[in-house]
Amino acid sequence: MHLRRPKPLILSPLEEVVSGLCNETARAELWDQLAETRHLKEPQINAFEQITSDLPKGVSGPFNGLPITVKDQIAVAGWPRWFGLEKTTKTKDGTSAPFVKTLQDMGCVVQGKTALPPHALDLQTFNARRGPTENPHRMGFTVGGSSGGGAAAVASGMSLLEIGADLAGSLRLPASWCGVSSLVPTEGRFDTNGMLPKDHLLDHFGRMGPVARSCNELAFFWKTLTGETHPTTPNQNARLLIWSSIDQAPMEQHVCDLWSWLGKTLIENSFLVEWDCMSALFHADIRKLFGEIMGYETGAMLPFFIRWLLRRDTDAIARSPQILKHVYQGYRRDHRQYAKNLKRLEALRQNMLQLLETCDALILPVSGIAAFPHTPPIKERGGVRTYDKEFQTLAGPLPYLDALTYFTVPTGVLGWPIVTLPFAVDHNGVPMGFQLVGKSNEEAKLLSIACALEQAMPFASTGDEQ
Repeated sequence: MHLRRPKPLILSPLEEVVSGLCNETARAELWDQLAETRHLKEPQINAFEQITSDLPKGVSGPFNGLPITVKDQIAVAGWPRWFGLEKTTKTKDGTSAPFVKTLQDMGCVVQGKTALPPHALDLQTFNARRGPTENPHRMGFTVGGSSGGGAAAVASGMSLLEIGADLAGSLRLPASWCGVSSLVPTEGRFDTNGMLPKDHLLDHFGRMGPVARSCNELAFFWKTLTGETHPTTPNQNARLLIWSSIDQAPMEQHVCDLWSWLGKTLIENSFLVEWDCMSALFHADIRKLFGEIMGYETGAMLPFFIRWLLRRDTDAIARSPQILKHVYQGYRRDHRQYAKNLKRLEALRQNMLQLLETCDALILPVSGIAAFPHTPPIKERGGVRTYDKEFQTLAGPLPYLDALTYFTVPTGVLGWPIVTLPFAVDHNGVPMGFQLVGKSNEEAKLLSIACALEQAMPFASTGDEQ
């Protein structure tokens, strides 16, 4: 069950890498090392949309010229955005997304744009132009989506830090299945401009965040970015509420077995753990609320006729009654209903705070489904894909989209910070991760707990590279 990551050529922790970038020669050497890694691994993994060989000169700031990668839906000045589409453009963004611009001003240098499905609308990463991104742990298996290219690049050592985006699990699922760590910051903590085409903006759920090789590296990133730190949390003082199911779990059998093993292992490592079904978090109304709000906000980017057609796609709706059905309902763009939903969302978030009254963090699966071989849709229209795939779980068969977002949508709706870290490998040798959810704007504390878990648990140790 122990996690073993693919061995990258650069093994130094991120903090050591940054501190070593003291001059142009050191930066050029690191750039060359990353280029060598890409030369060896990119032909098989297919993680990048665009790469540059131009190393900027005169970089300054606390990140010291650190090369990073950015998901190719996020604006970077001087780069085009292809959004995973078959037809590319030469039009370059004039300005970077504010979050990326902050990192650039602090000394980060964008070395590449990473792969995603068309318009970031799938939980697998492939498109007609460039084919699938391969899982570094097992060729032929999905990396998840939509930030799959970035997670694969980090997992294989082709990138030291990725900036991706998450709406319904787009950072968390790829991080989980690639055996790396991600941070979804508190909703509203950072400006989300530059994440969508034509300056469109989502007011809820969509967030940009980093992917790194470990929680320790995420903590270094966060400290450097914000200046926020939190004392390391001793194992015995970290109070953790871990999800359990009172009924048949919406998980595949072997995933359920691994989840039970995780809880026992946490206790053996002196963490204060309490099992809880968190039933209020999984009420059907939460998925309805998520879908209608997301449909209303994303619907602003679509012409009326396209929204009208999608709402009449009864086949797609039937194949995702928990998510897509409600998204398409939101496409009606009913302003009054949207206002009511926002009030319900705020009430929900206030009510859910009781989950964190007696604990420091929540632990939930990223997915009850293990990574699977690349699977094509039965239909695709404008980047919107329909799958007939069902997963056999202990709660019965679950359709593709509903199964893969079962655990990510409820935690994403809360708007709280979420760290994903790996805990085991499945029966196919592909990693699995869990979500660590903390209180709003307490990222530093959450990362401290994540680092304590990472240090204490043998399966999450950064020394497990083979």
